[in-house]
Amino acid sequence: MQKYENERVEKLALKADLAAKIETMQQSECGTDEWIVMIQDYSKLETLDRPTLLKLIQKIEVGERKVVDGQDEREIKIYYNFVEYVEV
Repeated sequence: MQKYENERVEKLALKADLAAKIETMQQSECGTDEWIVMIQDYSKLETLDRPTLLKLIQKIEVGERKVVDGQDEREIKIYYNFVEYVEV
């Protein structure tokens, strides 16, 4: 009987974990859809002003400067609202 009870508890925990993952995926999908609609409005953007920047971008990370083949290089990561980091 204890074996079945342990299995039941394990399955309940797994069910809760899977439900949380589904919720996260659905929120991410919704955020992606919202981002696509929003970014279409800015597809022909020529100048980036502060209000537009705040609407589109969550944060920007600038890495440390490295010299490669005599040129300064930095890794820059842009985290967009709704979709987070998009690797280009």
